[in-house]
Amino acid sequence: MGALVALLGAAILGLVPAAPASAQRATGVVECRNCHANRDFLVGKAATLKGDSALYITDSLLHDSKHATLSCTSCHPAFAGGYPHRDTSVVAVPCQSCHEKEGADYARSVHAPDAATGGSAPSCVTCHGAHHVLAAADPRSPTYPLNVAGLCGGCHANAKIIGTYFGAPDQAQARNAVPQYYKTVHGIAMTKAGLVVSATCNDCHGSHLILLPDSAQSTINRVNIARTCGRCHAGVLATFDSSSHGQALRSGARTPTGHSAPVCIDCHPAHQLVSASDPVWFRGVVKECGACHEEEYGTYFETYHGQVTELGFGITAKCSDCHTAHAMLPATDPKSSVYPTNLVATCAQCHPQANANFVKYQPHGDPRNRARYPLLFWTWLFMTTLLVSVFAFFGVHTLLWLGRLTLNRLHGRPLNGHPERPGKEGQS
Repeated sequence: MGALVALLGAAILGLVPAAPASAQRATGVVECRNCHANRDFLVGKAATLKGDSALYITDSLLHDSKHATLSCTSCHPAFAGGYPHRDTSVVAVPCQSCHEKEGADYARSVHAPDAATGGSAPSCVTCHGAHHVLAAADPRSPTYPLNVAGLCGGCHANAKIIGTYFGAPDQAQARNAVPQYYKTVHGIAMTKAGLVVSATCNDCHGSHLILLPDSAQSTINRVNIARTCGRCHAGVLATFDSSSHGQALRSGARTPTGHSAPVCIDCHPAHQLVSASDPVWFRGVVKECGACHEEEYGTYFETYHGQVTELGFGITAKCSDCHTAHAMLPATDPKSSVYPTNLVATCAQCHPQANANFVKYQPHGDPRNRARYPLLFWTWLFMTTLLVSVFAFFGVHTLLWLGRLTLNRLHGRPLNGHPERPGKEGQS
């Protein structure tokens, strides 16, 4: 009798392992926690201490999980027979058994092939956890917006992984993506201001269907970039779509020098993205535009605006001041900010006294283009000819005068070429 009481007490205290499989099958319930909540029992059950710890699953780990309503055998059907477990190579059912779309997307992603061969790529458990699976809206979840950069950075800021997968010369951006993100306007808003609506890794690259940029379905493929950014910047997307750039992107049109239409990341580099009010970026925006519009870039720096900009000042007009940042349209479009009847209002943003005569100024006038700017050409030709003539005349005059002085010195004559006039003594 005493031995029975002692045995019962030990069972209550958790000192005795789970009931035999036959007893569990008799009740129809496999009580996994009888073993997996008993740390002492689990010692040595796995090959390593880390493996032992992975087997330790407490109720507190499960009760607020998204999977709390599932039984253990929903994911681990091979162990439904209870303890001792029969040998099996299938530890759990694949997550896509329930999460079909997410599983299908992941299977097509860049992560899947490497994960399948035992590489470093993440699996479902890497990002969501094995048992304490929480909703993305839960601040404790690794997939909560404030935590995503750190989650992705676990691999993409890991020196060993970067050296293994991103060692090619053209992968410099991939090597520095995470550190650079924290310095961007998105990263600062997320980490410093705590704005969970700011963009983080999965907003741009996707959560499960993560593809290389050259894939037509990739969220960061050039054709899809505007839509990806537009999920947050909806107003800018609508403006961009109706602009010259948006129309050229859809039609495939190119500039006279062969450049394709720009997308968001051409002007706002994804991992070096700063505020448009940043003085360094604002001064450099002319160079961004000039990468495609070479002719206009050259003529801009011949103007007052361009020369002051080149000195490092940000107060003078840049491309976006005249053409707008996203609603740029050809000068022949009545909605364009540089349409003839709109020019006074455009220039008046900086020059309040602007009038019809003021806007006759040619901001990109090329004096060497006779066909397009005849008046400017003839004025430039006249002034250039006059300047060259004056310098040529006085240059020749100076050389002749220098030659005369040299000859006079060589012959011992006075430098002015005339004999000295005798003084009063010589005349007396």
